[in-house]
Parts: sequence; C-alpha cells; structure tokens
Amino acid sequence: MCKSVFACVVACGMVMLGCSRQPKSIEASQAEPTATAVTHPDESLMQQPATTSPVPPIAVQIKPIAQAVPKVVASDHSQGPLHVGGQSFTFVKHVQGIEGKASGDDSTVEWWEFHDAAGNAIYRRQYPVTFDNGTFAETENIDARELKTTLGQGILVEGGELPSTPNGGWWIQVFGLINGKLTPLSSAMSADGAFLGEQVERYQPSRMFNGQQPQNVSHDVLKFRVWTGNVSIFYGVIIDWIQGRVRPEWTCLTAQGQPAGCHYQIEANPIRGKEMTFVRLFPEPQDGFTPKHIVVKPDSKIEYLEAEASVSWSTDQDNLSFGVADPGNVWIHVKIDDQDGWISGEEDFEAVGLPQAG
Repeated sequence: MCKSVFACVVACGMVMLGCSRQPKSIEASQAEPTATAVTHPDESLMQQPATTSPVPPIAVQIKPIAQAVPKVVASDHSQGPLHVGGQSFTFVKHVQGIEGKASGDDSTVEWWEFHDAAGNAIYRRQYPVTFDNGTFAETENIDARELKTTLGQGILVEGGELPSTPNGGWWIQVFGLINGKLTPLSSAMSADGAFLGEQVERYQPSRMFNGQQPQNVSHDVLKFRVWTGNVSIFYGVIIDWIQGRVRPEWTCLTAQGQPAGCHYQIEANPIRGKEMTFVRLFPEPQDGFTPKHIVVKPDSKIEYLEAEASVSWSTDQDNLSFGVADPGNVWIHVKIDDQDGWISGEEDFEAVGLPQAG
C-alpha cells in the first residue's frame, strides 16, 4: 500500500517508463531502424569526407574475329642441274598457293633447299607463312641461277618479299665451293636500292717499287645501286672465291689511317627550280676549305659527276645489309656553268635540284 498519493503516482510512472523501454527483437531492429535526433553533432565527424567503395571494373570479354584461312595447295618446283666446279646441284622450293588464284601475290615460298647429285638436302632456308583477310600477309619469291664469272663460279640465289619499301624487299646470296662443299659466302645481302648484276673490274695499283711496271688486278664484283637520300651511288662488292667470302670493293682511309668516305659514280634525277638561287662550291669535299658562292639560274647547266660517302655494313647470321653511314655527310661533285666543285648539305642539294627523298 502506498503511504501517500504522491508516492503511488511516482511508482506507477517508473513502472510505465520501464515498460516503454523493453528491448526490441533482433529481427525488428534490423527491419525498422530508428532515427535518433542529435541536437549537438560532433563537428569533427562532419568534416571527414564521405568515402564510397570503388565500383569494380566490368570485365568485357571481346571475342577475336576469326580470320578466314583460305584453302592452300602446295607444290615443289626445281631448278637445275646447276653446275659448280664439276659438281651438280638442284634448287628446290616448296610453294604454297591459294586455291583457285593465279596471281603472284597469291603464292609464297615456304622453304627452299639445295640438293646434291644424289638428291640429299645440303642447305635449307624456311620462312613463316601467315594470312590476312583471306590471303598471304607476306609473300616470298625466290629463284636460283648459275653464277659464272671470270675468276670463279657458284650459284646466285635471288629473293623478293612483298609488301616492301620502294627500294627494299629484295636480297641476293652467293654460294661457292669451299673444300668441295657448296657453302654460302655470306648472309643474304640487301640494301636501300637495287642489285644490278655481276661484272669484272680491273684496277692498276700504284707502283710499289721504283722502275717496276704494276700489273692489272682483276676482281669479280657484284654491282648495286644504293640510295643516299639525294642521289644513288654505284656500289661494288667483291666475290673472294679463294677465301670464300665477300667484301667491299673499296675501303678508303685518311692520311692518318682513319676510315674515310670513298668516291662513287652516281645517278641523279634532278628536279630543277624556277627561281634563281646560289650554292657554296668547295674545292674539295671538306668543310675546312673556303667555298665560292655560285649563282644558280633556272637555265644553268649542271653536271652531276660523283659523290663521296661512307658506306657501312651490318651483318648477322641471316642478313647482310649495307648503306650510307651518315647521309648528312655526303658530298656531291658538280659542275655549274663551267664552275667545278663540291657541295654538301640539304640547302645546297636542293638548290641544284636534288632535294631529299625516300
């Protein structure tokens, strides 16, 4: 019993307050989250930037478009017999072609071999075959012929690749007998230009002894046209049948024994301008000399005589390439209205109608 009305009211209020704060079930708490009014928020918490979980990248799988591989037919082609030093050899190439097509672009050499008289393969080269848009991505065309020169004989293999640069894509390789075996004398040779053929070059060296008449020296030479960027030079490679190798026709040195540029015959295809200009004409192909300033008129007579350039070789197991070592250090010997001298540099080359190209 309550001792007073006030005590009974307080006790009943406390019982009702306790009943109103009964904990909810876990399920109800999760289903109905309660919002709590905050009258004094924590400012430090409000200053923190909101963080969001990065959206994981969506992996898109793109299926490659299957390239249609055309139906190909394979065939073997033989050339020979090819006679070298009393022995005979046969050149065999394995050609793949696209069925139903007869164009040269629709066939390619997959491999080629040399066979001896007994039919044994003694040398072999192979090339990858790939397709693009229903045809060959690259094609190889290769043939062989006897190479009979004044000082020796062998076999010359000539190849061409498409697609290629305007002056590239071709190569040649010389084979000769070394200790009775058919052997390549070099890797496949190529340059930015063209192979012109083989010929014999004869030279008369300087007198080594007083009063002794020097004798002519002959070499079998492979001739090439090599592009310098402004003109083409005619470049020679000697076939050394005795040592079983090839080497440059010319090697030039300074008075101090340092490598120097050699003089070469040239082929020029000038594009003359219609305005008057001038060039610096040097007496020698060296910057140290004082040049003359020569006026070049649209109707001036210009003769393109020769060039001085350094040619470098780059070789590995499969390829031997050569070209102008420094196109910026090429000199061209010209004759302008009876004024003879050397010019160098793109400004002067352009003045005589030889702008850089290629």
